[in-house]
Amino acid sequence: MTKKHFTEILKRIIQIAPIVMVALCVIIYLKFFRGVTIEHILEFTPKNLWLAALVMIGLFGMKSLSMFFPMMILVVASGSIFPNYFAALSVNAAGIIVMLALPYLIGRFAEREFVEKLISKNKNADKLREFQSENEFFIAFFLRVINILPCDVVSMFLGSVGFSPIKYFVGSFLGILPGLITTTLMGSSVDDPKSPKFWVSIICEVVFAAGSSIAYYFYKKKKKRGDQAS
Repeated sequence: MTKKHFTEILKRIIQIAPIVMVALCVIIYLKFFRGVTIEHILEFTPKNLWLAALVMIGLFGMKSLSMFFPMMILVVASGSIFPNYFAALSVNAAGIIVMLALPYLIGRFAEREFVEKLISKNKNADKLREFQSENEFFIAFFLRVINILPCDVVSMFLGSVGFSPIKYFVGSFLGILPGLITTTLMGSSVDDPKSPKFWVSIICEVVFAAGSSIAYYFYKKKKKRGDQAS
């Protein structure tokens, strides 16, 4: 086998592997996790906290490829599973990193047609075309802050257009971090909805949601003025 032939086979495997991974995760989700709730996750999570952490991180990875599983359920569940808030936050942060990495890599290496087809399944995917800037860090950060599209759709898109891995990861993680902190706090106090911690987390979630809507409104307004001026 020549070096060129080997390179072509390797390239084909890299292109096909993401398709197989996504298909497997969708099948697993439809078979075992459709309609899953926080209570279901708490029931099957191992009592051993190290194993529980691995299971939760694995679920974040599966969520990123199934494109159905709600991230908030996983974040809140971790807050309930782990007795220490910072332990729960660490597990969630590790899960988020995995969740950011897998779809980004699919977007980066899979066939463009396959990626476009996955992205187009979301009715709001065209909004991604609105965001134009030479600052990749800002775009990655801002798309997470305004939160108008699922995390995995954004990750695949940014991977497919060749965003710098470092700018993508740092910008995306910082954009998700405020919501991650408050949602984990919500999970750690979900058993006591009258506690100050629970209400602080709810208020912060509302503030972040309102802030993201306002930020997106002003971005659209600024873009519209720029389009009219050009």
